[in-house]
Amino acid sequence: MRIHTAFLISATVARLWAGKDWGVEKVSHVDAVTGATVVELTAKGKSSNLYFHFPNFTADNRYLIFGNDRTGRMELYRVAVPGGEIVQLTDEEGVAAGSACPDPTDARRVYFVKKGAVWSLDVESFSQKKVAEVQGKGLGQPSLSGDGKTMAVGFQVDEGTWEVGVIEVASGKYRRVVRQGFRIGHVQHSPTDAVIFYVWETGGYAPQRTWIVKADGSGNRPLYASTESSKWVTPLKEWVTHEAWVPATGEMTMILDKVGILLVDVRGKWRMVAKGWYWHAASTVDGKRLIADDFEGRLWVVDVRTGEAKLLATGLREARGIHLHASWDRTGRWVIFNYTHEGKQRLGMIEVK
Repeated sequence: MRIHTAFLISATVARLWAGKDWGVEKVSHVDAVTGATVVELTAKGKSSNLYFHFPNFTADNRYLIFGNDRTGRMELYRVAVPGGEIVQLTDEEGVAAGSACPDPTDARRVYFVKKGAVWSLDVESFSQKKVAEVQGKGLGQPSLSGDGKTMAVGFQVDEGTWEVGVIEVASGKYRRVVRQGFRIGHVQHSPTDAVIFYVWETGGYAPQRTWIVKADGSGNRPLYASTESSKWVTPLKEWVTHEAWVPATGEMTMILDKVGILLVDVRGKWRMVAKGWYWHAASTVDGKRLIADDFEGRLWVVDVRTGEAKLLATGLREARGIHLHASWDRTGRWVIFNYTHEGKQRLGMIEVK
């Protein structure tokens, strides 16, 4: 077993496998339809990328952060890109690997949820520090402001109440922003403004899905008003979903079910970027290109200015329950995603030239 030196000297870590070097597992194949080289970064266990609404990479773009269950439970790992060296970051009960959120301002820092609290993790020394706890259950994925000073979180207060709040990273001080009488999900702090986006989470139809509130708790309102005549409403039901901020512009990408991809500003003003039956869409940091998937397991690169969609890869979704959740690195060079190959859920990567 090879353990990084930083693990051996870190007095704050007493976890057997945190710091283990798993070596390089990557292999590749060529997409027979598009000619793209699809790189499989992981071979052992079930892998899962982080949610697609922010880059899954550390601030210096050196490491991709992901979850894997190769040790018998889902833990956090880093993989060097493009080299492929995999190192385990955590080894303990209660790690919500899917909650991880890289700090956009600190290349060594990743935040994650463990047992009802937000923790910071140093990806080089593997040491951890508790940032803050909340009085509730179901604490969701933290979402950092663009300057990395505050993070938005959401959780359930009691049987009929859910809350959005803000944590000051340096002090751990928590402040309530808003409470609602419905299940809150997809809490996302704007990368450019002191506003927080969240949704009425139902897993399907919602009478009014998208909401926005200022970080000081004022101005809570629907991002758009869902009415019978609203163009946001698709036939028979309201179905605008899978929202994600664009880091450079403070707009959001959204999927209008069976219609296309929208760009929306904080006032609710929108425009159609590309028509088509897409599932998820994520922007490059500069907002110039999107990566979008469809229900057939294909990936498309969309030019935001022209709306042109170019097929990137096919056959990435063998298992019905897998969501590709594709996103970009911080430079717009790499696309990363979940996919199934030979019956196993891998972490995939494609260089976009």
